[in-house]
Amino acid sequence: MSQLLRGAALLLCLSVVATARAQDAPAPPQAPATAAQTSGQQVLQRKCAQCHAATMWTALRQDHRAWEATLYRMVGRGALWTPEEINAMADYLTQIRGPVTPAQNR
Repeated sequence: MSQLLRGAALLLCLSVVATARAQDAPAPPQAPATAAQTSGQQVLQRKCAQCHAATMWTALRQDHRAWEATLYRMVGRGALWTPEEINAMADYLTQIRGPVTPAQNR
């Protein structure tokens, strides 16, 4: 019985120490935003906000190809973007406003 109490006390002490160390440990760093997301977001904010409020596109959910088509339509209307900027914006918009998957509908 004495060994059982010692074992239980040892387990208790180890769990207290482990808990204390876990609380003192710094939080793990959050995953950094991908370069495409950061770049696309910056380009989107810099270029699209000149003419549009965010509500203009937040209701849309499109795949990459549809976002590219939308962006090229804006080029046809006078937007001055490089193909790299269009691709970055389409990547970002697909990440945040891509098509709804069946799992998201549940």
